[in-house]
Amino acid sequence: MSDPGQRLGEVVDAARLDLGLSKMDLAKVARVGRSTITDLINRGKVPGREVTRARIETALGWTAGSFGTVLDGADPKLRSDTEYPMSGTTKVLVEQLSQISLEAHAGAAAAETLSRRLSVIGELAESAAQLAARTR
Repeated sequence: MSDPGQRLGEVVDAARLDLGLSKMDLAKVARVGRSTITDLINRGKVPGREVTRARIETALGWTAGSFGTVLDGADPKLRSDTEYPMSGTTKVLVEQLSQISLEAHAGAAAAETLSRRLSVIGELAESAAQLAARTR
């Protein structure tokens, strides 16, 4: 059986990756030092302070006490009300991506309209060509 601390580190690392967070991102969201996250993930060193464990649990969207649950061999429990705080940079990025999405949808709609118009023009040109060929 593997070391419980190492297993916890592996589960934290998998959860971090599922959330798309770097180790530094997780440390920032959890408000702990990067070395705390690195020691946990790479060395299986469980943080000694309860407040540190709670901050990491919260950052991962786990319920309180999930570190103990994982150390006991079970899976962490996810909170249903998890809402991650966004930094100012993230808010700007979300706004910009939303604008790009709206522009892309508008462009796609315009392209679809243009495609239909060109198709009608093509059909009219084909009909005119056939008519012209018959009148010769």
